[in-house]
Amino acid sequence: MKATHTDQLELLELQKLDQKESALRHKRDSHPAHATVREFAGRVADLQRAAISQNAIIADVGREIARIEDEIAKVSERRKRQQGRIDNNQVPLRDISAMEHEIAQMDRRLAKLEDDQVEAEERVEAARAAQDKMKAEAQAIAADIEHLKAEFEADVAESDEELRRVIAARRALADRLPHSLLEEYEDARRRNGALAVIEVRDGYGIGVAADLSPMELERIRLTPADELYLTEDTSQIVVRTAANTPR
Repeated sequence: MKATHTDQLELLELQKLDQKESALRHKRDSHPAHATVREFAGRVADLQRAAISQNAIIADVGREIARIEDEIAKVSERRKRQQGRIDNNQVPLRDISAMEHEIAQMDRRLAKLEDDQVEAEERVEAARAAQDKMKAEAQAIAADIEHLKAEFEADVAESDEELRRVIAARRALADRLPHSLLEEYEDARRRNGALAVIEVRDGYGIGVAADLSPMELERIRLTPADELYLTEDTSQIVVRTAANTPR
């Protein structure tokens, strides 16, 4: 395709801007703060899940306490009733011994139930304390995350400003180029990544272009200056320059 030599030279600058943008974005995306924030966020999520799981423990033990309290109330009521019968001389003499034995059994049962109740209530308190500790730790880590984010933004502020300038310069340069040439450049980028454009200076390949064969370099030399040349093997755009070409 046809393209003025001036426009072809602009492709080298466009590629430099793209490479710079890519480097700045990589610097931002690979900042160690990202890994730390992800790690901290994972710990917060784990703590939040663990805190929620304590609700199930509290609910289960709460039901256990309710059952114990219900049984204590029933046993206490029966003991009171049986003791009242003895106190009011309502029990035949032959049955008093058996009833006193039953009351003693109920006393032992009540003592066991009360111990179970205390132990269950302690488990509830322990679960609530653990839950409160998890919530507090999660809040503290969440605060650390916000602090890290603020440090990150401060750390990348200068490079972000540079990135905005590069993006603006790239947009302005792309707007000046013919649409067809820009499309050809974008196609070359899709094929070759950051090395869509290579430079041949005074007939010699620069950088990766140094691998071009003498035969291809000759074809490049014979190609009119206003004709875009694509390498045979990789379809990279070749921009021809001279030692005195403004850089």
